[in-house]
Amino acid sequence: MLVGVIVTVLASLRPALRATRVAPITAVREGATLPPARLARFGLATSLAVLGLSIAVLAFSVFAGDLSTAVRLLSLGGGCLLLFVGVTLLAPRVVRPIASVVGWPAARFGGAAGKLARENSMRNPARTATTAAALMIGLALVTFVAMFAQGIRKPFEDAVDTLFVGDYALIAGEAFSPIAPEAGDAAGRAEGAGVVSGVREGDGRAFGDDVLVTAVDRNAPRVLHFDWKQGSDSVPAELGWGGAFIKDKYAEDHNLSAGSRIRLQTPTGKLLRLKVLGVFDEPSGGSPFGEVTISTQAFDAVYQQPTNVMTFVNMSGGVSDANTARLDAAVKSFPDVNVVTAGEFKKAAEGPINDLLNMLYVLLGLSVVVSVFGIVNTLVLTVFERTRELGMLRAVGMTRRQVRRMIRQESIVTSLIGATLGIVVGAFLAFLVTRALKDQGIVFAVPFGSLAAFVVVAILVGFLAAILPARRAARLNVLRALQYE
Repeated sequence: MLVGVIVTVLASLRPALRATRVAPITAVREGATLPPARLARFGLATSLAVLGLSIAVLAFSVFAGDLSTAVRLLSLGGGCLLLFVGVTLLAPRVVRPIASVVGWPAARFGGAAGKLARENSMRNPARTATTAAALMIGLALVTFVAMFAQGIRKPFEDAVDTLFVGDYALIAGEAFSPIAPEAGDAAGRAEGAGVVSGVREGDGRAFGDDVLVTAVDRNAPRVLHFDWKQGSDSVPAELGWGGAFIKDKYAEDHNLSAGSRIRLQTPTGKLLRLKVLGVFDEPSGGSPFGEVTISTQAFDAVYQQPTNVMTFVNMSGGVSDANTARLDAAVKSFPDVNVVTAGEFKKAAEGPINDLLNMLYVLLGLSVVVSVFGIVNTLVLTVFERTRELGMLRAVGMTRRQVRRMIRQESIVTSLIGATLGIVVGAFLAFLVTRALKDQGIVFAVPFGSLAAFVVVAILVGFLAAILPARRAARLNVLRALQYE
């Protein structure tokens, strides 16, 4: 309640001050516009200054190091607020060019009603920008979330496409949960089964830090693609009891290369003295391998109850419905194991991300609903203010249907203006954040399908918002409208 009252009062201050400066004779004229404010000549400089400050604050919050979480979040929130304010201040100056572009289809194919709709949206840029502001903010947040999620998904999908060269994988019901190695043995007994190779996983300690330890057998290069910086596909077969290969980043962090020595301590207290035989260049989207990878036989000798993080299977004839059925039947005694192809593996791993994304879409969608009411209110007000104008258009031959079409298309143009500004702002925020998180494997990626869907949503918002105002405008009595004072 307190926040609602404060926000409402603050929002009313500027309109209240401007209302006191309206001359009485101006106020009684239909279609009159408010005189420019005394500080209007500084509008462009002010909006650019606010935008510059917002970008500086956002850059500080995203790229500055050694910031506490509270300071980083506060500066990020403040920068976003300033960015929205700056774009809102600048919006009246870009409404006309944007409206001329997004309103072109209406003017080209909508006849006289479409041309009037585009011109009406350009008539009062300040009002159009204010009306589109709520939709702009909502779509900016939705766009940011969509692009950020795509930035997480794309490197992972690229990594799977690069690494996964086998036919099938055995994974747990929840992706990346451990599964029993015996599931791979059962899959190997299926009719048509060829190479079966699992990736073990456990914890270890090297150079004083905890590391993830994985293990592979000699057949790993037949189901997984390795991009070696040092070594070749013969490395997994040569690991034996004392060999290992490591990730490129881990090698850089500890100044390691082929021939270097690593002392690896297991959870049971056993110590392995390993020789680096290869350096693996991991894709930015990750891999199933830990910092240190040893042979399966060495892993099973020093780790109690070894488990696989996943198992890969090649089948005679590749991926087919029959082979899938054979593998499903072979592992049916392991209820937590799923048989998946590369595409299904990506869907399973991305499931939690998509669930979170859908929840955020629902929450942020409420802001889009709010923008519908804002557009409705503005359209109702413009219909009231343009009573005589609408009556004149009807008098010279415009039909009720054309009036409704004009109001609808004007509403859609306004919504598309908000969508344009919102998508640009959201993309800019996503670019900043993904650049800051590039070391975590997150990239800047554009989900073109989602952005196209957002444009469709904006058109739908404009259409729905115009239903009542369009009906009201079409029902105006021509004679009363012409006599309106």
